Amino acid sequence: MSTLQPLIAHYLAVSYPSALPSFLHATGLAPPDLSRPPNPDLRTLAHDYLSSQLAKSVQAVTIDDKATDGSWDRWTGRDISGLQLKPEVRLEKVRRNVEGISAANLLAVIVARVPKRRFDTSTAAYICSSTLSVLIASVDKTVSILDYETGEVTNILEPHKAAVLSMAQHPVRPRYLITGSMDGTTVLTDLITQQPVQTFRSTKFVVRVAFSPCGQWLATASYDKHVVIYRLTSDDQPEEVLDDTDDPYLACEPSVRYTEYRRIKVDHNPEALLFHPNSQWLMYTTRSSHQLYYVLLGSATDSIRTKSFNHHAYDTHVSFSVLNMALHPSGKIIACQTGDHAGNAGERILLYGVDAEDTERLGCIWTGSDTDDYVLPRMSWLPDGTGLITTSPNGLLHLLSISGEIRTSLRVHGLPEEAAGAATSGIIRDCAVVNLGDTEWEVVSVGYDRVVRISR
Repeated sequence: MSTLQPLIAHYLAVSYPSALPSFLHATGLAPPDLSRPPNPDLRTLAHDYLSSQLAKSVQAVTIDDKATDGSWDRWTGRDISGLQLKPEVRLEKVRRNVEGISAANLLAVIVARVPKRRFDTSTAAYICSSTLSVLIASVDKTVSILDYETGEVTNILEPHKAAVLSMAQHPVRPRYLITGSMDGTTVLTDLITQQPVQTFRSTKFVVRVAFSPCGQWLATASYDKHVVIYRLTSDDQPEEVLDDTDDPYLACEPSVRYTEYRRIKVDHNPEALLFHPNSQWLMYTTRSSHQLYYVLLGSATDSIRTKSFNHHAYDTHVSFSVLNMALHPSGKIIACQTGDHAGNAGERILLYGVDAEDTERLGCIWTGSDTDDYVLPRMSWLPDGTGLITTSPNGLLHLLSISGEIRTSLRVHGLPEEAAGAATSGIIRDCAVVNLGDTEWEVVSVGYDRVVRISR
Protein backbone atom coordinates (compact mmCIF):
# COMPACT_ATOMS: atom_id res chain seq x y z
CA MET A 1 0.00 0.00 0.00
CA SER A 2 1.29 3.44 -0.91
CA THR A 3 2.14 5.71 2.01
CA LEU A 4 0.42 8.46 0.06
CA GLN A 5 -3.03 6.81 0.13
CA PRO A 6 -3.66 7.23 3.92
CA LEU A 7 -2.68 10.89 3.58
CA ILE A 8 -5.20 11.33 0.76
CA ALA A 9 -7.89 9.52 2.77
CA HIS A 10 -7.33 11.80 5.75
CA TYR A 11 -7.38 14.86 3.47
CA LEU A 12 -10.71 13.77 1.90
CA ALA A 13 -12.24 12.99 5.29
CA VAL A 14 -11.46 16.51 6.48
CA SER A 15 -12.01 18.54 3.33
CA TYR A 16 -14.26 16.47 1.01
CA PRO A 17 -16.09 13.81 3.13
CA SER A 18 -18.61 13.03 0.37
CA ALA A 19 -15.78 11.79 -1.83
CA LEU A 20 -14.22 9.58 0.86
CA PRO A 21 -16.42 6.40 0.44
CA SER A 22 -15.58 6.04 -3.23
CA PHE A 23 -11.86 6.45 -2.51
CA LEU A 24 -11.97 3.88 0.34
CA HIS A 25 -13.80 1.39 -1.88
CA ALA A 26 -11.29 1.79 -4.68
CA THR A 27 -8.24 1.44 -2.44
CA GLY A 28 -9.54 -1.02 0.13
CA LEU A 29 -8.46 1.27 2.99
CA ALA A 30 -10.16 1.48 6.38
CA PRO A 31 -11.70 4.85 7.33
CA PRO A 32 -9.03 7.21 8.74
CA ASP A 33 -8.89 7.96 12.48
CA LEU A 34 -9.47 11.73 12.61
CA SER A 35 -8.27 11.83 16.23
CA ARG A 36 -4.79 10.82 15.06
CA PRO A 37 -3.97 13.02 12.04
CA PRO A 38 -0.81 12.19 10.05
CA ASN A 39 2.24 14.41 10.55
CA PRO A 40 2.92 15.94 8.14
CA ASP A 41 -0.45 15.86 6.43
CA LEU A 42 -1.05 16.08 2.67
CA ARG A 43 -1.65 19.84 2.68
CA THR A 44 1.70 20.47 4.44
CA LEU A 45 3.60 18.20 2.04
CA ALA A 46 2.11 19.96 -0.98
CA HIS A 47 2.95 23.37 0.45
CA ASP A 48 6.53 22.32 1.20
CA TYR A 49 6.96 20.94 -2.33
CA LEU A 50 5.73 24.12 -3.96
CA SER A 51 8.01 26.18 -1.71
CA SER A 52 11.04 24.07 -2.67
CA GLN A 53 10.24 24.42 -6.38
CA LEU A 54 9.93 28.18 -5.99
CA ALA A 55 13.29 28.31 -4.23
CA LYS A 56 14.92 26.38 -7.09
CA SER A 57 13.38 28.74 -9.62
CA VAL A 58 14.68 31.76 -7.75
CA GLN A 59 18.16 30.24 -7.56
CA ALA A 60 18.14 29.64 -11.31
CA VAL A 61 17.31 33.27 -12.06
CA THR A 62 20.32 35.43 -12.97
CA ILE A 63 19.96 39.16 -12.81
CA ASP A 64 21.89 40.76 -15.65
CA ASP A 65 22.78 44.12 -14.17
CA LYS A 66 25.23 45.04 -16.91
CA ALA A 67 24.49 48.38 -18.52
CA THR A 68 23.16 48.26 -22.07
CA ASP A 69 23.27 52.02 -22.65
CA GLY A 70 26.77 52.02 -24.13
CA SER A 71 28.47 52.84 -20.81
CA TRP A 72 29.66 49.21 -20.27
CA ASP A 73 29.04 49.69 -16.56
CA ARG A 74 29.59 46.51 -14.51
CA TRP A 75 31.01 44.59 -17.49
CA THR A 76 34.21 42.69 -16.78
CA GLY A 77 36.89 41.82 -19.29
CA ARG A 78 35.77 38.20 -19.13
CA ASP A 79 32.17 39.25 -19.84
CA ILE A 80 33.28 41.25 -22.87
CA SER A 81 35.46 38.50 -24.28
CA GLY A 82 32.37 36.27 -24.28
CA LEU A 83 30.32 38.57 -26.50
CA GLN A 84 28.77 36.99 -29.59
CA LEU A 85 28.90 38.49 -33.07
CA LYS A 86 25.37 38.31 -34.45
CA PRO A 87 24.97 35.64 -37.16
CA GLU A 88 23.73 38.12 -39.74
CA VAL A 89 26.73 40.45 -39.42
CA ARG A 90 29.01 40.00 -42.41
CA LEU A 91 31.41 41.93 -44.60
CA GLU A 92 29.80 41.48 -48.00
CA LYS A 93 30.99 43.96 -50.62
CA VAL A 94 32.71 47.20 -51.52
CA ARG A 95 30.00 49.83 -51.44
CA ARG A 96 31.99 52.78 -52.76
CA ASN A 97 35.37 53.61 -54.25
CA VAL A 98 37.10 56.97 -54.15
CA GLU A 99 39.81 57.19 -56.79
CA GLY A 100 42.22 59.89 -57.87
CA ILE A 101 43.19 60.96 -54.35
CA SER A 102 46.86 60.49 -55.14
CA ALA A 103 49.08 58.96 -57.78
CA ALA A 104 51.15 57.50 -54.95
CA ASN A 105 50.46 54.71 -52.46
CA LEU A 106 48.06 55.45 -49.60
CA LEU A 107 49.47 54.76 -46.16
CA ALA A 108 47.08 55.69 -43.35
CA VAL A 109 43.44 56.59 -42.73
CA ILE A 110 41.36 58.00 -39.91
CA VAL A 111 37.71 59.07 -39.87
CA ALA A 112 36.82 62.16 -37.87
CA ARG A 113 34.49 65.13 -37.70
CA VAL A 114 36.52 67.99 -39.12
CA PRO A 115 35.47 71.47 -37.94
CA LYS A 116 35.06 74.38 -40.33
CA ARG A 117 34.59 78.11 -39.84
CA ARG A 118 33.56 80.38 -42.68
CA PHE A 119 32.20 83.86 -43.16
CA ASP A 120 28.79 83.89 -44.82
CA THR A 121 28.45 87.06 -46.91
CA SER A 122 24.67 86.69 -47.22
CA THR A 123 24.16 86.96 -43.46
CA ALA A 124 27.41 88.78 -42.60
CA ALA A 125 28.07 86.16 -39.90
CA TYR A 126 30.56 83.44 -39.14
CA ILE A 127 29.17 79.93 -39.44
CA CYS A 128 30.81 76.92 -37.81
CA SER A 129 30.12 73.30 -38.62
CA SER A 130 31.77 69.90 -38.54
CA THR A 131 31.69 67.33 -41.30
CA LEU A 132 32.28 63.60 -41.08
CA SER A 133 35.48 63.25 -43.06
CA VAL A 134 38.08 60.73 -44.15
CA LEU A 135 41.70 61.80 -43.72
CA ILE A 136 44.11 59.98 -46.03
CA ALA A 137 47.91 60.05 -45.81
CA SER A 138 49.86 59.37 -48.99
CA VAL A 139 53.45 58.72 -50.01
CA ASP A 140 53.30 62.07 -51.85
CA LYS A 141 53.54 63.83 -48.41
CA THR A 142 49.93 65.01 -48.42
CA VAL A 143 47.02 64.49 -46.06
CA SER A 144 43.81 64.67 -48.08
CA ILE A 145 40.53 65.43 -46.32
CA LEU A 146 37.44 63.92 -47.97
CA ASP A 147 33.78 64.46 -47.25
CA TYR A 148 32.63 61.02 -46.08
CA GLU A 149 29.26 61.19 -47.84
CA THR A 150 30.30 62.60 -51.19
CA GLY A 151 33.94 61.55 -51.47
CA GLU A 152 34.81 65.12 -52.47
CA VAL A 153 38.26 66.35 -51.47
CA THR A 154 37.63 69.38 -49.27
CA ASN A 155 41.21 70.14 -48.29
CA ILE A 156 44.78 69.00 -48.79
CA LEU A 157 47.45 69.50 -46.14
CA GLU A 158 51.19 69.11 -46.59
CA PRO A 159 52.74 69.48 -43.13
CA HIS A 160 55.83 67.33 -43.81
CA LYS A 161 58.69 66.87 -46.26
CA ALA A 162 58.08 63.13 -46.48
CA ALA A 163 55.20 60.68 -46.16
CA VAL A 164 52.90 60.74 -43.13
CA LEU A 165 52.79 57.40 -41.29
CA SER A 166 50.42 58.14 -38.40
CA MET A 167 47.67 60.64 -37.57
CA ALA A 168 45.36 61.50 -34.68
CA GLN A 169 42.77 64.19 -34.04
CA HIS A 170 42.77 66.04 -30.72
CA PRO A 171 39.98 64.53 -28.57
CA VAL A 172 39.02 67.82 -26.87
CA ARG A 173 40.05 70.47 -29.40
CA PRO A 174 39.09 68.85 -32.72
CA ARG A 175 40.59 71.72 -34.72
CA TYR A 176 44.04 70.13 -34.17
CA LEU A 177 45.59 67.23 -36.06
CA ILE A 178 48.85 65.55 -35.08
CA THR A 179 50.91 63.77 -37.74
CA GLY A 180 54.10 61.70 -37.62
CA SER A 181 56.27 61.36 -40.69
CA MET A 182 59.16 59.60 -42.38
CA ASP A 183 60.99 62.95 -42.27
CA GLY A 184 61.49 62.46 -38.51
CA THR A 185 59.10 65.20 -37.42
CA THR A 186 55.79 65.33 -35.62
CA VAL A 187 53.60 68.29 -36.58
CA LEU A 188 50.59 69.79 -34.81
CA THR A 189 48.35 71.38 -37.44
CA ASP A 190 45.40 73.73 -36.99
CA LEU A 191 42.61 72.53 -39.29
CA ILE A 192 40.88 75.92 -39.19
CA THR A 193 43.83 77.98 -40.46
CA GLN A 194 45.37 74.92 -42.18
CA GLN A 195 48.74 75.93 -40.76
CA PRO A 196 51.24 74.03 -38.60
CA VAL A 197 51.44 75.45 -35.08
CA GLN A 198 54.15 73.27 -33.53
CA THR A 199 56.85 70.86 -34.71
CA PHE A 200 58.67 68.19 -32.69
CA ARG A 201 61.83 66.55 -34.03
CA SER A 202 63.16 63.01 -33.98
CA THR A 203 66.10 61.61 -35.91
CA LYS A 204 64.27 58.78 -37.71
CA PHE A 205 60.78 57.81 -38.85
CA VAL A 206 57.95 58.77 -36.49
CA VAL A 207 55.74 55.71 -36.75
CA ARG A 208 53.12 56.46 -34.09
CA VAL A 209 51.41 59.50 -32.62
CA ALA A 210 48.62 59.57 -30.03
CA PHE A 211 46.68 61.95 -27.79
CA SER A 212 45.44 60.97 -24.35
CA PRO A 213 41.63 60.97 -24.02
CA CYS A 214 41.80 64.11 -21.84
CA GLY A 215 44.02 65.91 -24.35
CA GLN A 216 46.63 66.76 -21.72
CA TRP A 217 49.22 64.37 -23.14
CA LEU A 218 50.75 63.68 -26.52
CA ALA A 219 53.06 60.76 -27.31
CA THR A 220 55.25 59.81 -30.25
CA ALA A 221 57.17 56.66 -31.14
CA SER A 222 60.15 56.87 -33.48
CA TYR A 223 62.60 54.43 -35.01
CA ASP A 224 65.34 56.43 -33.33
CA LYS A 225 64.35 54.13 -30.44
CA HIS A 226 62.60 56.77 -28.37
CA VAL A 227 59.11 57.09 -26.99
CA VAL A 228 58.54 60.75 -26.18
CA ILE A 229 55.74 62.14 -24.01
CA TYR A 230 54.65 65.78 -24.23
CA ARG A 231 52.45 67.67 -21.80
CA LEU A 232 49.92 70.38 -22.59
CA THR A 233 51.26 73.72 -21.38
CA SER A 234 49.04 76.16 -23.27
CA ASP A 235 45.38 75.83 -24.19
CA ASP A 236 42.98 77.76 -26.40
CA GLN A 237 41.26 80.72 -24.79
CA PRO A 238 37.70 80.96 -26.14
CA GLU A 239 37.00 84.14 -28.05
CA GLU A 240 33.89 86.19 -27.38
CA VAL A 241 31.73 85.81 -30.48
CA LEU A 242 28.99 88.02 -31.86
CA ASP A 243 27.18 85.44 -33.95
CA ASP A 244 25.09 82.57 -32.62
CA THR A 245 26.40 80.44 -35.48
CA ASP A 246 30.02 81.00 -34.43
CA ASP A 247 32.10 78.89 -32.04
CA PRO A 248 34.33 80.60 -29.42
CA TYR A 249 36.89 77.77 -29.62
CA LEU A 250 37.11 78.01 -33.40
CA ALA A 251 37.17 81.80 -33.45
CA CYS A 252 40.15 82.15 -31.10
CA GLU A 253 43.82 82.08 -32.01
CA PRO A 254 45.25 78.55 -32.07
CA SER A 255 47.07 78.46 -28.74
CA VAL A 256 47.37 74.74 -27.91
CA ARG A 257 51.02 73.94 -27.25
CA TYR A 258 52.87 70.95 -25.82
CA THR A 259 56.22 70.73 -24.02
CA GLU A 260 58.42 67.66 -23.74
CA TYR A 261 57.71 65.87 -20.48
CA ARG A 262 59.67 62.65 -20.73
CA ARG A 263 61.93 60.92 -23.27
CA ILE A 264 62.23 57.14 -22.93
CA LYS A 265 65.10 55.30 -24.62
CA VAL A 266 64.08 51.79 -25.65
CA ASP A 267 66.24 48.87 -26.74
CA HIS A 268 64.39 48.14 -29.98
CA ASN A 269 62.12 50.00 -32.38
CA PRO A 270 58.84 51.00 -30.74
CA GLU A 271 55.73 49.98 -32.65
CA ALA A 272 52.46 50.53 -30.77
CA LEU A 273 51.21 53.40 -28.61
CA LEU A 274 48.00 53.56 -26.62
CA PHE A 275 46.83 55.76 -23.76
CA HIS A 276 44.85 54.26 -20.92
CA PRO A 277 41.21 55.47 -20.96
CA ASN A 278 41.78 57.31 -17.66
CA SER A 279 44.74 59.20 -19.21
CA GLN A 280 46.99 58.19 -16.30
CA TRP A 281 49.13 55.69 -18.21
CA LEU A 282 50.79 55.47 -21.60
CA MET A 283 51.19 51.95 -22.97
CA TYR A 284 53.74 51.00 -25.61
CA THR A 285 55.36 47.96 -27.20
CA THR A 286 58.64 47.39 -29.00
CA ARG A 287 60.00 44.78 -31.32
CA SER A 288 61.94 41.87 -29.83
CA SER A 289 60.12 42.20 -26.52
CA HIS A 290 57.60 39.97 -24.75
CA GLN A 291 56.29 42.85 -22.62
CA LEU A 292 53.72 45.63 -22.65
CA TYR A 293 55.10 48.75 -20.96
CA TYR A 294 53.04 51.12 -18.80
CA VAL A 295 54.35 54.64 -18.12
CA LEU A 296 52.75 56.53 -15.22
CA LEU A 297 51.92 60.12 -16.20
CA GLY A 298 52.06 63.22 -14.02
CA SER A 299 53.90 61.47 -11.20
CA ALA A 300 56.98 62.63 -9.34
CA THR A 301 58.45 59.17 -9.86
CA ASP A 302 59.52 57.74 -13.23
CA SER A 303 57.35 54.69 -12.81
CA ILE A 304 57.28 52.10 -15.61
CA ARG A 305 55.40 48.84 -15.12
CA THR A 306 55.32 45.84 -17.42
CA LYS A 307 52.96 43.03 -18.34
CA SER A 308 54.16 39.88 -20.07
CA PHE A 309 52.53 38.59 -23.24
CA ASN A 310 53.70 35.09 -22.30
CA HIS A 311 51.49 32.84 -20.21
CA HIS A 312 53.97 32.70 -17.36
CA ALA A 313 55.48 35.81 -15.79
CA TYR A 314 58.97 34.24 -15.60
CA ASP A 315 58.96 33.16 -19.23
CA THR A 316 61.16 35.70 -21.07
CA HIS A 317 61.25 33.93 -24.43
CA VAL A 318 60.34 36.20 -27.36
CA SER A 319 58.41 34.31 -30.05
CA PHE A 320 56.60 37.33 -31.50
CA SER A 321 56.31 41.10 -31.23
CA VAL A 322 53.15 43.11 -30.67
CA LEU A 323 53.04 45.59 -33.54
CA ASN A 324 49.64 47.18 -33.03
CA MET A 325 47.12 47.82 -30.25
CA ALA A 326 43.49 48.90 -30.29
CA LEU A 327 41.25 49.81 -27.36
CA HIS A 328 37.89 48.05 -27.16
CA PRO A 329 34.82 50.38 -27.26
CA SER A 330 34.25 49.55 -23.59
CA GLY A 331 37.68 50.90 -22.66
CA LYS A 332 38.24 47.69 -20.66
CA ILE A 333 40.08 45.45 -23.14
CA ILE A 334 43.03 45.97 -25.46
CA ALA A 335 43.60 43.98 -28.63
CA CYS A 336 47.28 43.30 -29.27
CA GLN A 337 48.15 42.36 -32.87
CA THR A 338 51.26 40.25 -33.37
CA GLY A 339 54.08 40.00 -35.93
CA ASP A 340 57.75 39.01 -36.18
CA HIS A 341 56.82 35.44 -35.38
CA ALA A 342 59.40 32.76 -34.73
CA GLY A 343 58.86 29.76 -37.00
CA ASN A 344 55.76 29.59 -39.18
CA ALA A 345 53.24 30.91 -36.67
CA GLY A 346 50.55 33.12 -38.17
CA GLU A 347 49.31 36.50 -37.09
CA ARG A 348 46.99 36.64 -34.10
CA ILE A 349 45.27 39.11 -31.81
CA LEU A 350 45.69 38.69 -28.07
CA LEU A 351 43.07 40.13 -25.72
CA TYR A 352 43.94 41.51 -22.29
CA GLY A 353 42.37 43.70 -19.66
CA VAL A 354 43.53 47.28 -19.97
CA ASP A 355 45.26 47.59 -16.59
CA ALA A 356 48.82 46.48 -15.85
CA GLU A 357 47.65 43.99 -13.23
CA ASP A 358 45.24 42.35 -15.72
CA THR A 359 47.71 39.67 -16.76
CA GLU A 360 45.20 36.98 -17.72
CA ARG A 361 44.93 36.43 -21.46
CA LEU A 362 41.22 36.75 -22.23
CA GLY A 363 41.37 35.47 -25.78
CA CYS A 364 43.50 34.60 -28.79
CA ILE A 365 42.11 35.34 -32.26
CA TRP A 366 43.89 33.91 -35.29
CA THR A 367 43.49 36.39 -38.13
CA GLY A 368 44.04 34.02 -41.05
CA SER A 369 46.94 36.15 -42.32
CA ASP A 370 50.61 35.36 -42.47
CA THR A 371 53.00 38.03 -41.27
CA ASP A 372 54.76 40.26 -43.75
CA ASP A 373 58.20 41.71 -43.10
CA TYR A 374 57.33 44.96 -44.86
CA VAL A 375 53.66 45.59 -44.12
CA LEU A 376 52.47 46.13 -40.55
CA PRO A 377 49.06 44.74 -39.54
CA ARG A 378 46.22 47.06 -38.66
CA MET A 379 42.79 46.53 -37.09
CA SER A 380 39.69 48.38 -35.96
CA TRP A 381 36.91 47.34 -33.55
CA LEU A 382 33.26 47.17 -34.56
CA PRO A 383 31.21 49.82 -32.71
CA ASP A 384 29.45 47.25 -30.49
CA GLY A 385 32.71 45.52 -29.59
CA THR A 386 31.67 42.05 -30.81
CA GLY A 387 34.33 41.82 -33.51
CA LEU A 388 37.18 43.44 -35.42
CA ILE A 389 38.25 44.22 -38.95
CA THR A 390 41.86 43.36 -39.80
CA THR A 391 44.01 44.16 -42.82
CA SER A 392 46.21 41.84 -44.87
CA PRO A 393 48.99 42.09 -47.46
CA ASN A 394 46.93 40.23 -50.07
CA GLY A 395 43.92 42.50 -50.54
CA LEU A 396 41.64 40.85 -47.98
CA LEU A 397 39.79 42.47 -45.12
CA HIS A 398 38.88 39.98 -42.41
CA LEU A 399 35.84 40.27 -40.16
CA LEU A 400 36.65 38.42 -36.94
CA SER A 401 34.40 37.75 -33.99
CA ILE A 402 35.77 38.46 -30.52
CA SER A 403 35.30 34.74 -29.83
CA GLY A 404 37.78 33.88 -32.61
CA GLU A 405 35.64 33.07 -35.66
CA ILE A 406 36.76 34.32 -39.08
CA ARG A 407 33.30 35.39 -40.16
CA THR A 408 34.19 36.90 -43.56
CA SER A 409 37.27 37.40 -45.70
CA LEU A 410 36.50 39.90 -48.45
CA ARG A 411 38.86 40.85 -51.27
CA VAL A 412 38.77 44.62 -51.32
CA HIS A 413 42.07 45.86 -52.77
CA GLY A 414 44.05 44.82 -55.85
CA LEU A 415 40.92 43.59 -57.57
CA PRO A 416 41.66 41.60 -60.75
CA GLU A 417 38.95 43.33 -62.78
CA GLU A 418 40.72 46.64 -62.25
CA ALA A 419 44.11 45.38 -63.43
CA ALA A 420 44.13 47.07 -66.82
CA GLY A 421 45.96 50.35 -66.49
CA ALA A 422 45.67 50.46 -62.69
CA ALA A 423 47.82 49.77 -59.66
CA THR A 424 47.06 46.14 -58.79
CA SER A 425 48.85 45.66 -55.47
CA GLY A 426 46.67 44.03 -52.86
CA ILE A 427 48.60 45.40 -49.89
CA ILE A 428 46.26 47.08 -47.40
CA ARG A 429 48.01 49.61 -45.19
CA ASP A 430 45.25 50.77 -42.86
CA CYS A 431 41.55 50.59 -42.05
CA ALA A 432 39.00 52.41 -39.89
CA VAL A 433 35.51 51.29 -38.90
CA VAL A 434 32.92 54.08 -39.06
CA ASN A 435 29.96 54.06 -36.67
CA LEU A 436 26.90 55.19 -38.63
CA GLY A 437 24.44 54.61 -35.77
CA ASP A 438 21.57 52.14 -35.30
CA THR A 439 23.98 49.17 -35.48
CA GLU A 440 25.10 50.29 -38.94
CA TRP A 441 28.80 50.61 -39.75
CA GLU A 442 31.20 50.67 -42.66
CA VAL A 443 34.93 50.15 -42.97
CA VAL A 444 37.26 52.49 -44.85
CA SER A 445 40.51 51.00 -46.09
CA VAL A 446 43.52 52.23 -48.06
CA GLY A 447 46.51 50.57 -49.64
CA TYR A 448 48.91 50.31 -52.50
CA ASP A 449 46.23 50.20 -55.21
CA ARG A 450 45.75 53.93 -54.42
CA VAL A 451 41.99 53.65 -54.04
CA VAL A 452 39.93 54.44 -50.94
CA ARG A 453 37.47 51.58 -50.44
CA ILE A 454 34.33 51.77 -48.30
CA SER A 455 32.95 48.32 -47.59
CA ARG A 456 30.18 46.58 -45.69
